[in-house]
Amino acid sequence: MSRLEKEVALALSPEGMLAKGIRGFRPRQVQQQLATQICATIDTKSTLLAEAGTGIGKTFAYLLPALLSGKKTVISTGSKNLQDQLYFKDVPAILSLIERPPLVALLKGRSNYLCHYHLNRRLGDLPDDPQLVDHLMRLRAWASGSESGDFAEVTSVPEGSLAFAMAGSTHDNCLGKRCSEYDRCCLRKARDKAQEADLVVINHHLFFADMALKEGGFGEILPDFDLFVFDEAHQLPDIALNHFADAVSSRALADISRELDKAYRGRLGDCRQLQSAGQRLQAASADLYEQVVEQGSDWRQLMQQPAVNQALLRVTEALTFCHNIVLPQLGRDEMLDKVFERLPQLQSRLQRFINPGNEALTVECHRHHFVLRSCPLSVAQQCRDFYLRYGGSWVFTSATLTVGGAFGHFAKQMGLDGANTLVLDSPFDYPKQALLCVPRDLPEPGRVEVAGQLANIAKQLIEAAEGRTFLLFTSYRMMHDVGLILSRQVQQPLLVQGQGSKRAMLTKFQQLGNAVLLGTNSFWEGVDVRGQALCCVMIDKLPFASPDDPLIRARSDETMRRGGDPFHEVLLPQAVIALKQGVGRLIRGEQDQGVMVICDPRLVHRPYGKLFLTSLPPMHRTRDLANAVARLREL
Repeated sequence: MSRLEKEVALALSPEGMLAKGIRGFRPRQVQQQLATQICATIDTKSTLLAEAGTGIGKTFAYLLPALLSGKKTVISTGSKNLQDQLYFKDVPAILSLIERPPLVALLKGRSNYLCHYHLNRRLGDLPDDPQLVDHLMRLRAWASGSESGDFAEVTSVPEGSLAFAMAGSTHDNCLGKRCSEYDRCCLRKARDKAQEADLVVINHHLFFADMALKEGGFGEILPDFDLFVFDEAHQLPDIALNHFADAVSSRALADISRELDKAYRGRLGDCRQLQSAGQRLQAASADLYEQVVEQGSDWRQLMQQPAVNQALLRVTEALTFCHNIVLPQLGRDEMLDKVFERLPQLQSRLQRFINPGNEALTVECHRHHFVLRSCPLSVAQQCRDFYLRYGGSWVFTSATLTVGGAFGHFAKQMGLDGANTLVLDSPFDYPKQALLCVPRDLPEPGRVEVAGQLANIAKQLIEAAEGRTFLLFTSYRMMHDVGLILSRQVQQPLLVQGQGSKRAMLTKFQQLGNAVLLGTNSFWEGVDVRGQALCCVMIDKLPFASPDDPLIRARSDETMRRGGDPFHEVLLPQAVIALKQGVGRLIRGEQDQGVMVICDPRLVHRPYGKLFLTSLPPMHRTRDLANAVARLREL
């Protein structure tokens, strides 16, 4: 047993420093097993894939080895909420018990930090929207007293306000050392602290933004680190794909138009063509939006329409015109110089949509806004190159990494060849704590009458549980259809996704004590409601991705070309992991009890249903809804 293993084992023991110093800490054998394996991974500079069921205490199991090892460590999480919990709660709890605690830093992506330069520019050229002006003024008041510049501190401006983007910087419009506010730069200060720290807490988006060379800055300090720990690692494949994708958005085009107009009205009033070029680009972008809005997300299908191709061509011609107009003005305005650097990049990205290769091409349309996205089918090789480049030890952990007890799907997606693996089941007594019900006599999903039948089942569960229920759906449409029916039939308060932020809805759910929460995919994971506030979770159907999704279709086509089975290789593993996440919302503590209802007969009638069932915790099972209702009444 190595020095690190001995120190960590002692710290986690019944007489160790965690038991003595942290209220409520309970030693667990499975936690000790995970920590021991992580210590071995650090000592041997190897890679570990660890599925650790709910209740194991995996946070302390990786934090202790990381903090006691003396290794420079990156800990990456799937969400900003968990990132803040680690930095402000879990890490300080352990540091207070260590005689010579290591230096710890928190680092987020660029968009999370205030940019004094861009906030001042916006305040000097206020938008027409009075509410947006009010939000900018509130950010100015907050900025005058903030040391970190972390937007998470702001409580006076609602989440999602455009003011945050206006008061921040992007990789494209950051002036770097040429900036007049460089000495006050919040992002630079955060990165300087990370450079000096022994342990840095980040999130997956930041890690892969740098890995894909989209962000710059954090990647410069990575070579100094020896240990990389990824919690909520099941999210990594999708996040990695997103960051290795290339995108062109109407907002990026509008930003260029705005900068050209601003340069003309500022220092370069002698070049009226700048304003004309900006207006031409804005008009071309608006025309492309009109051609693609409400036309679906698959770009390859949209390409069959001549009007769409012509609109895209006008955007590329407008970018070329902007390039030719800006070229003679270089050196006269700093922001205009930055615009000039961005133009060839946008033109290059647009070429992928004019002459498609072997990738998934999509268009996302929002209100007056579109994003063209080119996504690779796999990032496994990019990940392999990254592991080799930085060496060190790598730990990937989550409650949901395996499909049928095997890590093959995750390992293939992330390019993890020859990694050590560990599966640790939850210490919870699932046969006693939870009942799984797949009701009889339900039609398969897709039938017209499904919403009414789901509402009928939900009504029985809600009344028996006196609220205290999550209703999780795979689509917004079904959520709203069922919610509309229930609003006329149940007395308990209904909280429907979209009525407020995720955090606000969960807080209200717990405060009310008898509420029903209806949510889609964002509520399937990262939600921790313990105790009596939640005793029933109902899922409408197995969470298969749509075969019409452009990325799923592209992967399926590639699988078929090499003679594989798209359903079993692409759709099924992803659905199993998603279902495990949803089911994991029910039992969050040793005293929790509840009923899980999955309203999809395919779980029982189709051969692949066994793979789902063997991947779920060993709950007692029933097909009789009356048994589930009776159990809820007992609770």
